[in-house]
This record gives sequence, C-alpha cells and structure tokens, in this order.
Amino acid sequence: MMDILYAGWQFLIEYFTLPRTITLTIVFFISGAIAQFMSQGAVLKYFGPNAKKSVSYSMASVSGIILTVCSCSVLPMFTSIWKKGAGIGPAITFLFAGPAINLLAITFTFSFIGADIGAARVVSAVILAIIIGFIMQLIFQKDENHTDKNAKMFEINDTSPRNLWQNGLFFVTLLVMLLSGMNMPFVTLGALVILAVQLIWFFDKDELWSWCLETFDLAKKIIPLFVVGIFIAGVITVLIPETFMSAAAGENTVQATFLASIFGAFMYFATLTEVPIVNSFLDLGMAKGPALALLLAGPTMSLPNMIVVSKIMGLKRAGAYIGLVIGLTTLLAFLAGVLIF
Repeated sequence: MMDILYAGWQFLIEYFTLPRTITLTIVFFISGAIAQFMSQGAVLKYFGPNAKKSVSYSMASVSGIILTVCSCSVLPMFTSIWKKGAGIGPAITFLFAGPAINLLAITFTFSFIGADIGAARVVSAVILAIIIGFIMQLIFQKDENHTDKNAKMFEINDTSPRNLWQNGLFFVTLLVMLLSGMNMPFVTLGALVILAVQLIWFFDKDELWSWCLETFDLAKKIIPLFVVGIFIAGVITVLIPETFMSAAAGENTVQATFLASIFGAFMYFATLTEVPIVNSFLDLGMAKGPALALLLAGPTMSLPNMIVVSKIMGLKRAGAYIGLVIGLTTLLAFLAGVLIF
C-alpha cells in the first residue's frame, strides 16, 4: 500500500514542472477572462427557436471554449435551453460540445499528451457534436412542437464597455502568452508588457478584481480535482500491468476503441482529470485510437449525466443520444487511429 501511495505522490511531484505550472496559471487566467468578459448569454441566445440552424449548430459546437464545464455542470444550462424551446439538434450539440471542447482540457491535451492527439480531439469533438445533434434532429424532428412563446428567453442583448478590437487584442495577447510560455520567454515577457498596458487603459479596477475572483473560483473548483486525477494516474501505472493494457487496448482495433468508448462513457471524469489518466494509459501501452475515444467519450458523458439526461428528455431520446455518442466516438477514433496516428 505504501508503494502504491508513493507512486501516486511521485507522479504528482514529477507532473508539476515549472513550464506546466506556468501554462496552468495562464490557462486559468484565460478561462477566468472568458467567464468574466464573454457572457454565456451571448452563446445561449443563438439556441432559440428563431435562430438559424447553421448559426445554432456552429455556436453550440464550440460552446465549451466559452463555458468551461464538465459532463455534470453542463446539465443545468442544457435543461434550461431545452425546456425554454431550443431545438433538440442544437441542444444536443451543446450538451456534447460543452464539456468536450473545454479550453483547459484541450490546452493540457496539447501540452502533456501531444499535438497529434490534441488536434484530433478538437476536430473530432466539433465533428461529433454537430453530427450527433443533426442525427437527433432528424430522428425526433416530428416530436418537436416549439412555439414562439419562449423565444424572448433567447433574445439577450450583451453590451461591453470596450470596442470589439480591444476585446480581441486582449484575448490574442493572452493566447500569445499561452503559446509562447517558457519556450519563448522574450515573447512571453513582451506580451506581458502589452497586457499590462491594456489592463491600465481598457479596464477599470472593479473589472480586474472580478477577473481575479473568477480565476480564483475556477482554480479553487478544478485544481483539487486535477491533483486527485494526477495522483490516481500515478497509482494506475502501478496497479495495472503493461501487459494487460497492451492486450486490452494496445492496438487500433474496433474492439479496443469500443471498449475505451464504453469505459469513458460510464466513468466520471472531472474537468482535466482525463488528461493525466489517459497519459498514464498511453505509457502502459494503450494505442492512440482507443486513447482518443476515451478523451472524447470520457468528459462528455458519465453515469450521473445519463440518468439526468434520461429524466429531462425521456428514455427514448436519451438512449438514442447515448448510443450515438458511443457508436460514433468508436468509429471516428478508430478511423483516426488507422489513418492519422
């Protein structure tokens, strides 16, 4: 038991290197800025019954970048837009994409697992979100009976004290700092100086304080879970033999990818915890196709998520959604494993 606990502790110590800590800090400040300065209402207003479908699906498929939610915390927002009249297609796309394209998790996938799986995760998540939502729309379109009585719920006018170019420059500066990090310290330092000038000219003290509070709130909620996930990942490397993982998911086969999708769909992964866990599975011999399936199905679904979705939409719709997530995740991850990795 002591050896197992020590392995988890050692993995935790080795994981938090200086570059990773700096990356984590920058990402949390970016997420806090998104939460503070980009209204969720600006996203949700595009899901109304009068919105163009092309706009609804597009916004829903990238909603996770703005919302930063997991498979359970996305449920209250999904319930709200569903009950207020959003079409089942955009609503389901939002339900899948909200946790699938989480900015924090995507960034950490690129940084700690690799650019190939990171890029495949982003592209696959967007494609899956749109396809799953569109298929659900086709299957249950006849059951939809929306009226305009709830349309005003989605008509949200968001105003900002800054011009569009000022907000754009602010987020681009933060993104440059994230991408340069410790690898290009002079670029990072220059971006930091530019950011300081923007904060003085474009923002007031109350906004900056609210930004810091939002960032702290995100870190307070996520970092403890992330630390637990890293510790569990270290324990997994000791408890699971390499031969077992190589035999179960060591090749890019349909069976291995399907098992990874099933495992990810029923397990609960708190925000970011899937990244170190999948990284450990890769070290133990898991092939990249099944690893991608786990990264796609794991954050978007869980057993608690399935139960709540069943109560909201009914067993028939929920069963179709669950089947589509597992089936299409398996197919897309398998194809990626064969054609890309």
